[in-house]
This record gives sequence, structure tokens and C-alpha cells, in this order.
Amino acid sequence: MPRRLFVTLLLLAPVYGIDAPQEEARMVDLNVVALDSHGAPVTDLTRDEFRIADAGKPEAIAFFRHRDSVAKPTPRLAPGEYSNRSAANVPRATLILFDMLNQKFGTRGATNNNLIHDLQSVESADYLYLYILTVNGGLFPVHGLPGAEGEVSPPGGEPWTRHIKEMMDQALKDVLQVREPLVVQDIEWRAQMTFRALDALGADLSRIPGRKSIVWLSDGVPIALGPRRSDNGDFVDFTPLLRQMTEIMDRSNVSIYAVRSIMIGSSDNINAPDSSDSIAGARGMPRGSATGPSVYDGAESLATLDTFANLTGGRPDAGKDIGSALRQALSDVRTSYQIGYYPPAANWDDKFHKLRITCTRKGVRIQAKTGYYAWREPPGAQSTEAVRSALATRFDAAEIGLTARLVPLGALNARLEARIDAHDVVLVHQGDSYRGELRIAFATLIPGAQPVLSIVMPFDVSLSSKDRDKALDEGIAASQTLKLNEDAAAVRLVVVDRGSRAIGSVTVPVPEQALRKPQ
Repeated sequence: MPRRLFVTLLLLAPVYGIDAPQEEARMVDLNVVALDSHGAPVTDLTRDEFRIADAGKPEAIAFFRHRDSVAKPTPRLAPGEYSNRSAANVPRATLILFDMLNQKFGTRGATNNNLIHDLQSVESADYLYLYILTVNGGLFPVHGLPGAEGEVSPPGGEPWTRHIKEMMDQALKDVLQVREPLVVQDIEWRAQMTFRALDALGADLSRIPGRKSIVWLSDGVPIALGPRRSDNGDFVDFTPLLRQMTEIMDRSNVSIYAVRSIMIGSSDNINAPDSSDSIAGARGMPRGSATGPSVYDGAESLATLDTFANLTGGRPDAGKDIGSALRQALSDVRTSYQIGYYPPAANWDDKFHKLRITCTRKGVRIQAKTGYYAWREPPGAQSTEAVRSALATRFDAAEIGLTARLVPLGALNARLEARIDAHDVVLVHQGDSYRGELRIAFATLIPGAQPVLSIVMPFDVSLSSKDRDKALDEGIAASQTLKLNEDAAAVRLVVVDRGSRAIGSVTVPVPEQALRKPQ
């Protein structure tokens, strides 16, 4: 039985200093795609050309930058240094989710045939991945994301999509060997399994920096169920699951592009009148996002596909054209704008807030999330949840680039020295300085035991223009002295950006010298 695992925090000594926590100011971070009339990206817009309205009120832009999803050079590592970007240098990802769980039996074959046809014509399959959501709620990788160790095929070779027919034939043979469970007929179970799968994909995509997209081939799931479809007659509300899913997608910078599978292989009337807008509004949801007629039985779930896209900044109402949605998603992940603003504290009122992002330049169409849930939260709750999310996965998150090493100090002590990529965090220009609000936590990992997490500590930086330029070139330095248990195998550093809610983590094996017992 291993001894109890522990980490004692002795010192946090960043280069640029720590301020007291400032939880009252919360930024709304937006990932915005700008397109011309032909659907091509517009890459030369300025801050002054954007306008933001939150619940109808104009907001001042506090942070703005243009982001390109290009492969960054692999960091040069000193002896004993580790990075969350040193292995698989994947700059972006587009993931196709073939949702068999929420498709009618008759549409699955048509979806498969259309998917094969459209993938065979893809010019480049670099950073393109394909999963099946199976009838028992599992995720089956047809062409999966790079492994936790970073194995990845080099770009520019023969596209894997050239063999998609054989790959899909084998994949369907594998997934259909599992008998469809009887519980699949229960809409509540299917909805919960679908949210769980989307959460898992969102978390998995966090290890890839930049914008990511999920092209979701589905008939959709309801946001709520009424008495006619629940066993006990109670109203079932999936809004908490929707909120959790959108927060994971926000942290991982993932947008959903929906393709309505029922339109591919069926002539069913999917445009049944929806008289549930009043219910949606009463529950704080965006109008048009409710899931069916006034009986609220969850039978009409297609409208929720647009809701998922709208809340994550993806493309709504992609119709039945898989190829069109895929081409747009592949284009959109290459370039985007990051825009942040601080709404008044009173705006955090537990209601749904509609967003309107426009551009003053003629002919430019903006694609971004159309609203957010303005939930009240205890100070630090969001950062703590992000840290727990980073620790729950077997891989390191790479939205924020990190390098780190452990320097043995003897007697089970070590100093963790880290650098944070300043290009990946929000640095707001205020007066003559640039300010960033970061949160840092540490956990020690041991085989067969749960990680023990430190407190989540503030790491707020204030940089002059000269220091900011240096940080962009060299990174933001931080160090922490740790007291280790002799059974420790590794230490994981987690960094959270309160502005963008992005996370980064890096796992550093403990050197043998650091585990020497005191004499």
C-alpha cells in the first residue's frame, strides 16, 4: 500500500510578481471567424471594425488579436526539460463525428455513403480525424487523434481518406457487432450519453492548440423532455449538461458544425411547428433552441443542432451537405480573431445573454457564438473546475504552451521551473502596462493513486511594453519549490488563463535525485 501522496507548497516566485485575486472582473472571450461573400476568410480586420452587443447593449473591446493555426516550431528543450508541445506539433484539428446513436436506422447507410463520397474528394486530410458515436454510447476512432505520446503522421503524405471505403467497412463491422441495447430507446439515456461523448471529445481536443471543430452528423438530441417521455412524469432539463458542454468547448476552443442526417436519407417532415419558444425563453434558453412542440416530448431534436452550433461559434443549419460543412470547417480552423470584453458585474445574472458581433466593413459575414449563460459563480470556481478538467485526462492540455523542469534540491525537495508562452494568454493593454490573469496549480502523480492537487493560486502579471516584448520572445517565467513524497512519479503543472479560460498543462517526471531520503 503506497504512502499518502502529498505536495507542500513552499514558495511561488514568478518573475513578474503576484497580485491579490481579482475575481470580480470576468471576461467574455470570443473566437470569431470573418468570411467574405464567397465563404473565404478575411484576415486583415482591425479592432475598430468590430462591434459587440451583449443583451442589446454595446460593449468595449478590451482584448483583440488575429490568430493563425500554423504549426509552431518545436521548443528547444534543455536537458531535463519537458513541453506540452514537443512531440506532436499539430496546429489545428477538424473532427468528424458520425453519430449512429442519434440517427434513425434508415439514415445511417445514407450518411455512411455520403461521408465516404465526400471524404474521397478531400484534397488534404492533414489534421482531419473521424470518430463514430456507437449505438451503445461509445466513441470508436476510425482515424483517431494523435496518441497521448504524440504519434502523428507527417503532413503532406498520401491522405488516409483515400482508403476511407475500406476503413468505414471495417469500422462498421466492428461497431455493429455490439447488439443495440434496449435502453437506446430511452431519449433521456441517449441525450446523457451524447453529452458525455461531446464532453470527452472537447477535452481530448484540448491537447491541440488553436481553433478546432467538430462536424457532427446527427439527428440531434433534446435540451428538455416533458412528462410524456419521462418515466416518472417529471420535467427533465438538460440545460446543466449543455452548459457544461459549452464550457468545455470554450476552454478547448472547439466549435460545432452540425449536419442534419435525417435530411440525407429521409423525406420526413422535420419542420414541424415549434410552439415551445415561450418555454425556452422562460428557462433562459435562446429562442428557437427548444426541442419540439408544446408537449415537450423531445421527439423533435433537430433544432438543438443549431443551438449547439450557435453556442460554440460553429456553423448552424448545415443541411444535408456533409462536404460543404466539412470544407467550411477545414477553412475556418486556419484563421480567426480572438476578442474579449468585460461586461458589467450585474450582467452575471444567471440568465442567457444574446450576443451580436458585427463588422463595419461591407461584405463581411461574422461567425461566432450567438450567446452565453451568464451564471453567477463563487470566486475561483471556474479556474478550479478547469484545473480539475486538466487533471482528469491522461494527456497534457496544449491551449497554453508550457515548458518545465524539476531541479532536485535534496531531501525530497525540488524546484519546478517553468515558462508560459505569452502568445497563448490574454494580456490586456491598460494604461502603460499589459495585464494578465493567470491561475496556477500543481499535482503530484503516483501509480495507483489519485493526484493530490495544490490550491489554485493567482499568478497575475503586469508588464511594461518592454517586458511584454521580452515575454513574447522568452515566455513568462515561474518557479515553485515542492516537497515531494518518496513515491512520487511525476509532477503536473496546470496553468489557466482567466481571460480566455484556456488551459495548459505539462507533466514532468521526478528525477531520481529528487527522491533521495534525508540522511
